[in-house]
Amino acid sequence: MEEIVIAVLAKIAECTVQPVGRWLCYSCHYKSNMEYLNNQEMRLRDAQKEVERKVKTDSDNGNEIKDNAKMWLEKVDNIIKKLGGGEEAESRNSNPSCLNLKQRHQMSRKAKQMVRNIAKILEEGKFVDGVSHCPAVQDRVTPRNMDYMNFDSRISITKRIMEALGDANINKIGVWGSAGVGKSTLMKEIFRKAKEESLFDEVALANVTESPNLSQIQEEIANMLDLKLDPNCKTEMVRAGHLRARLEKDKEKKILVILDDIWKRLDLEEIGIIPSERCKVLLTSRDRHVLASEMVNEENSFKLDTLGEEEAWKLFEKMAGDFTKEDLDLRNTAIKVAKACGGLPIALVTVSRALKNKNLRIWKDALVQLTKSTPEHDTEIWSPVYSCIQLSYNHLVGRELKSLFLLCAQQGYYISYRDLLRYGFGLRDLLRYDFGLCLFRGIDTLDETRNRLENLVSKLQDACLLLQSPRSSEEFYMHDLVRHVATMIASDDDHNMFVMRGDGGQKAWPDVDSLKRCEALSIHDGDHIHKYSNKIECPKLRYFHVQCKPRYLKTPSISLQGMDKLEDIFFQGMDKLEVLSLTNIQLSSLLPLTNLQTLCLDGCELGDIHWIGELKTLVILSLTRSDISNLPREIGSLIGLRLLDLTDCSKLKVIPPNVLSSLVKLEELYMRNIKVQWEVEGPNNEGKNASLVELKKLSYLITLEIDIEDDAYNLPKDLFSKELERYKICIGHIRDPYYRYRGEEAGFSRSLELALNMSNFQLDFGIKMLLKRTEYIYLDESDNTKSVLYELDREDFQQLKHLHILHSWHLPELRTSFKNLKVLRVEDCEKLRFIFSSSIARGLSLLEKLKITRCNNVGAIFVKGEDGIEEAGDLMLFSRLQTLHLRDLPKLVSFLSTRETNSEGNGHDLQVPLLHHQLSFPSLKKLHLQHLPKIKHVWSNVNGCESLKSLKIEDCGVMEEIVAREDGTDPTTRFLFPSLTLLSLDGLPKLKWFFQGVRTLELPSSKELDEQGGTLFGIEEDELPSTSIQKLRVLELNNCEKLRFIFSSSIARGLSLLEELEITSCNNVGAIVVKEEKDGIENGDVILFHQLQTLKLDDLPELVSFLSTRSSFMTDCGQIIGEGNHDLHMPLLHHQVSFPSLQTLCMESLPKIKHIWSCGQEPKTFFKCVEQLKTLWIKNCEVLEEIVGGGGGAGAVARTLLEFPRVTNLRLENLKRLKWFYKGVHVSKWPMLEEIWIRGCEKVEIFASGVVSFEETVEDRPSEMSIKQPIFLVDELSFSSLKKLHIWNMHKLEIIWQDQVAASSLLVCGIWNRKKKKEAETPVEAPTEPESYMKEQEDNKNKSDSPVEAPMKPDYKKKETEASTGPESSKKENPEIIRG
Repeated sequence: MEEIVIAVLAKIAECTVQPVGRWLCYSCHYKSNMEYLNNQEMRLRDAQKEVERKVKTDSDNGNEIKDNAKMWLEKVDNIIKKLGGGEEAESRNSNPSCLNLKQRHQMSRKAKQMVRNIAKILEEGKFVDGVSHCPAVQDRVTPRNMDYMNFDSRISITKRIMEALGDANINKIGVWGSAGVGKSTLMKEIFRKAKEESLFDEVALANVTESPNLSQIQEEIANMLDLKLDPNCKTEMVRAGHLRARLEKDKEKKILVILDDIWKRLDLEEIGIIPSERCKVLLTSRDRHVLASEMVNEENSFKLDTLGEEEAWKLFEKMAGDFTKEDLDLRNTAIKVAKACGGLPIALVTVSRALKNKNLRIWKDALVQLTKSTPEHDTEIWSPVYSCIQLSYNHLVGRELKSLFLLCAQQGYYISYRDLLRYGFGLRDLLRYDFGLCLFRGIDTLDETRNRLENLVSKLQDACLLLQSPRSSEEFYMHDLVRHVATMIASDDDHNMFVMRGDGGQKAWPDVDSLKRCEALSIHDGDHIHKYSNKIECPKLRYFHVQCKPRYLKTPSISLQGMDKLEDIFFQGMDKLEVLSLTNIQLSSLLPLTNLQTLCLDGCELGDIHWIGELKTLVILSLTRSDISNLPREIGSLIGLRLLDLTDCSKLKVIPPNVLSSLVKLEELYMRNIKVQWEVEGPNNEGKNASLVELKKLSYLITLEIDIEDDAYNLPKDLFSKELERYKICIGHIRDPYYRYRGEEAGFSRSLELALNMSNFQLDFGIKMLLKRTEYIYLDESDNTKSVLYELDREDFQQLKHLHILHSWHLPELRTSFKNLKVLRVEDCEKLRFIFSSSIARGLSLLEKLKITRCNNVGAIFVKGEDGIEEAGDLMLFSRLQTLHLRDLPKLVSFLSTRETNSEGNGHDLQVPLLHHQLSFPSLKKLHLQHLPKIKHVWSNVNGCESLKSLKIEDCGVMEEIVAREDGTDPTTRFLFPSLTLLSLDGLPKLKWFFQGVRTLELPSSKELDEQGGTLFGIEEDELPSTSIQKLRVLELNNCEKLRFIFSSSIARGLSLLEELEITSCNNVGAIVVKEEKDGIENGDVILFHQLQTLKLDDLPELVSFLSTRSSFMTDCGQIIGEGNHDLHMPLLHHQVSFPSLQTLCMESLPKIKHIWSCGQEPKTFFKCVEQLKTLWIKNCEVLEEIVGGGGGAGAVARTLLEFPRVTNLRLENLKRLKWFYKGVHVSKWPMLEEIWIRGCEKVEIFASGVVSFEETVEDRPSEMSIKQPIFLVDELSFSSLKKLHIWNMHKLEIIWQDQVAASSLLVCGIWNRKKKKEAETPVEAPTEPESYMKEQEDNKNKSDSPVEAPMKPDYKKKETEASTGPESSKKENPEIIRG
């Protein structure tokens, strides 16, 4: 019992004493706990500052702050808030003696707990691994390059590249272009778009450069993919393995790798890249050949071209800054500088930035530097441009390729393949002279030279150092800056090649020392180069070229003795000359030059050239277009001659016998367009001319160009050898000689023209052999000649690509195959009823162009035979046809027809479309139809015309709509022309709409309106959607009398790319755009024609406004138009239509238009429309009273500013009611206006008056009737650029310049008035220059360069200058020139 009591007491003591002790302990240690807490708080604050410092530093360095660091700072912030404020802080700062025991206990206990917490947080805040980490490269936001401009050309290629990247079947894409064209900039944009549009999960970009370092490339790609490569690993193969593993790690991720600036083939596997559907590679290079070596297919390789002129100027203007807009002279110079940059972005950016904020003199100096290639250039401007082009030159492989590049720089703007061949062959094997040019070494024949040249030219084109000419496949050209750099490289001490250009380049002769070391010298436009004053010493010269203008283009100059006349003494001291090319020069002799290999005397006046026989070393001789009449016999002694060119020697009549046959080594002979009467072969032939049979003796001849007109009856048998590789042969008289100058045959190496106007012409073996191999055939057959096409077997036209047939009367079921035919033209075949059968048509799988013209009996192009397509579902596919031109075919009813229908001639009653649903043209780009009087509509189903870009239809009198819905067609079918850019409709008097559709829901009033006229592009239940013609750029309409409107407002809103709109002689058009009720266009909405640059409206008698409502034209609404009510008060260019890019505005014969713009309701729209306007012509608008309406009249004293900042040409003609430009107090400014024509504006009394004086007049005269307002109210800067003012037939004009406001820049002021009784004799439409004005101009031009004087600053104020209106002047018949 006792033990139990003791145990209970002990337990009670334990449960009471220990807690009491701990309770007393907190109270006893209150002071020390508080001190510990204060110390920990200080440590915590210090730690917080340190972590915050690290966070700020790392954040500034672009690193991402770790989440635990952010959370730690939040915890610390909360603790410090608790410690630093409120009751907690107040209690801690209290005097302990003032606290009771309980308070001391509570605070001490809490302080100890907080000390523990702070200690834990301090431990967490050490952040051994740092407070941040580098963000994943793919997560970084790639900002848009602010200098990048989204031009149409760049948008187009970017879209095509992105489409290729999205194609699952393509894993490698290439982009190539010349140096500085913007490939790297484009790649950065592709990089940004690929990430922004989430096309790829990850994108990596690496710059390869001309000296690729695989390790560096691998490192760049790895960094982009957040892959850490071992820096100690020096083995590229191992690093490639790591990179490949990273690229292939996640099978779901799509990765794009961009390799920029490749100079030679890269082994992608060595880098660690294996292209696949999931991992795609985009490569860029200056050289197309490099991309081809990377197995990039041609269709996946995109060329990046230089910028067009407009885009180039926009980029240049942005880089140069707005200051170019302020000074007109500087702006004009800046435009020339931009043009000199040739659209090359690196030049545009470099030059514009270098010239920014510079004065006019520096700009002019820069222009000289850009147009004259001299070594001494401003490095700030030239260094980046020069270095990037020279780098391309340095990477050309081989001395021969570099030599050809430098030889190209010696030529004119267009570089002829023919000239390169002839010059290069003459310069071959010149290493023995240590010549700067090394071409065609070891080559013996012209054929071998041609092959080598083609290879070298291809390499220069691939490197973008040589560009294909748009004029001919036989010509090339260099970018201007590339040519300048090439010229500078050629002129250094290693090459000693110089170029002089009288057309704006270097005109000064090289100094004496330079001439002595000169090895090649070219002079272009030599008429403007002074002939060298002393004897020229060029002992090392091997190549000399002088080109002058043709005689008919020369302008006589007394002060300049040019290079167009040279004597033999000029060539002394040129003993080593190998190549001499003189063009359009009068020449006496070349006797000193006994070492010549190539001599070209094109277009020269030669006279007697018997001396030419002394030039025994000649291998190439060209006398094309020269004035020789007799070919010298001495030419027969030039037995080493390989090429003779007599093309276009129009005076040449005699070629002595045995001259041609003596040239036993001749490989190429050119004799087109000469009039030689060839002698007939015979045993006793001793005529004065050669016989054609001599050609058979030229065993090495492989190229022949010859015209045989009058001698076609007497062709020697088997004249033409099977050894001919290239030939252009014409037999017979060509009725249309001008077709040659259209360049039809230029692109073909083997062409044959047969004008067989005789019935007894027989094809011998030689001609048949040529026909089998020819690529181009021009066949003109008379009515009684059996077609030569019958005389050949089925396989005889395997190489034919272009067939041009004229005057053939029968082309029925030919056995012949035309499987390679690309172009077919048939003209003037009066008796043909169809061209080919459908069986032949099926074989035309490569046909690209088809043109049928003036075949009066053709009812169908192709006719179905018994084996033809009879089933409705059978389709005839022309998969490659791009151009279809049908013209002057009065009986044509359809493209494809049955033989029965075609023979019966009742096709018109069938009303089938021209191109019905059994035909497909998926590649068709151009469709031109002209004078097809039986065609009512073109299509019934346009599915398959997605590629159509140009559609022209002219003089189809019964055509009612372009697309007609055919029976059985799905009524929900949408008819789209997604690629159409040009639409021209002319002479379609019955056309009401492009596509009518099925109109089951029409209102009676709508039907009534359609009887009056239709809407070309409307939006009805089943009509064209608003996106159907969204790429349209040019629309031309003429003589479409049934059209009432052109667009519905819904369609108009989709025409964001429209650039040119021309509507003429559409007598029923009341508005261009019509607002439909369901379109929902509100009064505040604006239809924006963002790209429209040209607007021409002519001869539209019913036009009242550009935009109107359909209800305004209903006959039950007062017949607003029909009754000629002009009280609509609507401006032509409505405030709800905007043209911010408009540059040309021409309006003529609009009898219901009272004013063009309104400045009242929406002035912002008006000002926006004229910002870019350059040309403003308004003619024959009978009721036009003012150009800009909405003015308050003379009584309104608030001055309005009307500024046309870019207009350069203004014409106001025959505006009989025009009184002023804008009614009321205003000032009009025309800072760039250079020329004004004002004619027949009968109510104009004052041309221009000062606005200040007019304001004073308004204040003094409250009655508006007594105030004469001029057509222009101006200040001293309004016409700051005006140079010419022409005033015609202004019989009420009293004052021209009032109040000393004449334009200080005015050079010419012409006034021409006739007596009123003779006004009718003056043709309104032909404002020819006044006779005395022209004579005055000519007299001043002959006297000096000064222009005609004009009233610079009249010394009168408010003085009336009579302008042929007084009694004396009215008697004058001739115009007057008003002088100051």
